[in-house]
Amino acid sequence: MARTRRDFIKLSSLSATAIGLGLVACNSKERFILTEVPDSERIKVGLIGVGNRGKSILKALEFVPEIKVEALCDTLEFQMDTAKQYIANPVETFTDFEALLALKTIDAVIIATPLHEHFRVVMASFEADKHILCEKTLAYSIDECKEIKKRGDQSNKVFQVSYQYQLHPIFNAIKNIINEGYCGTITRIDCYWDRHSNWRRKLPDESLERQINWRMYKEYSGGLVAELGSHLLNMVDNLLGTHPIKVVGTGGIDYWKDGRETFDNVNVLFDYPNGVKVGFHSQLSNSYEGYQMKIYGDKATIICHGMKSAEIIPEGKKVDEKWKDNVDSVTGASIKIIDNDKKRKIYPTKNEHLIYPTDNDNFNVTWHLYKNFAAAIKQKEPLLLGLKDGYQSAISVHLANDAIRNEKIVRWLPDYNI
Repeated sequence: MARTRRDFIKLSSLSATAIGLGLVACNSKERFILTEVPDSERIKVGLIGVGNRGKSILKALEFVPEIKVEALCDTLEFQMDTAKQYIANPVETFTDFEALLALKTIDAVIIATPLHEHFRVVMASFEADKHILCEKTLAYSIDECKEIKKRGDQSNKVFQVSYQYQLHPIFNAIKNIINEGYCGTITRIDCYWDRHSNWRRKLPDESLERQINWRMYKEYSGGLVAELGSHLLNMVDNLLGTHPIKVVGTGGIDYWKDGRETFDNVNVLFDYPNGVKVGFHSQLSNSYEGYQMKIYGDKATIICHGMKSAEIIPEGKKVDEKWKDNVDSVTGASIKIIDNDKKRKIYPTKNEHLIYPTDNDNFNVTWHLYKNFAAAIKQKEPLLLGLKDGYQSAISVHLANDAIRNEKIVRWLPDYNI
């Protein structure tokens, strides 16, 4: 039975957490209430690509009443049949995205197709005069990314790329801490996204192998760097305020001997301005490191554990007086001493203007992304995570894959700066 919008009303008590290192703590509790928006004021959206990611998007949109999904498109009709359970209203379905784009009632499109399809869907969406939210990575190649960037710069429509982890409360806190100078000069960042998994989806039919497990094949996918590393590289670019200048890397198909074409392990080193070295490491044979970011400065180190928690560890045994004033007296955060290192927990910095729908921050950031997309279309808020973000991170991804596949040093060229 189809659910009504009333079924989607959620109440979630949220306590704003204390904010570490000089940020003001808040103890108020507020409830998220899904308000009704008149249909005439809602943004009518078509979702192109309703696989696993597409369904996750639909779950988040249940909490965004400003957006109404009116059309779905996927080459696999059974995917759309499953996706309909997340939509309260009747929807049109298509197997041809151009037919969806021809709908005059659709204001915007969300593109969640496999990577190799991004370019032609994005360019057709420009021609159809739609607002666009595109999943990362922006496009399959550097040339495609450059064409999208040039075309997007000429458009008056909203273009957003889904690097939602930049909106995460833990990331906000880390960025504030770095900007306040607690880490000193950043010299190195190590990023990990390790899993013990073959990274495959279950198949309802063996003939659908390449369509469903497209991440395994170079014809469709940028592999681990594009699908996992892209998020981390986007956050690094944001923290450092720039892009890499050269890249080296290695990788291989060394564990999963199952016919895949994309690597099951990669290790990439990016050289950023001012000598900052950034590593991205990913493997599918061991999950110990999980999803982590380690940021090394000459005054302190930050370790972020999968956007679930983070800590800052000062260099040496003496804690700066500045830390004592801002952490202990303002937030009451404790000092945990392990092996003579004085570690301090980093508290998430939630957006004070938002009431989040759930207690799951990883879900909330996707919700926040779509709330901002809707608000930007209505010109009520500045756009976050626009085309520039998506373009720059995509170039880094493609440079990394070029370096790995061709075993060479690859440089950021001047004509990428468009």
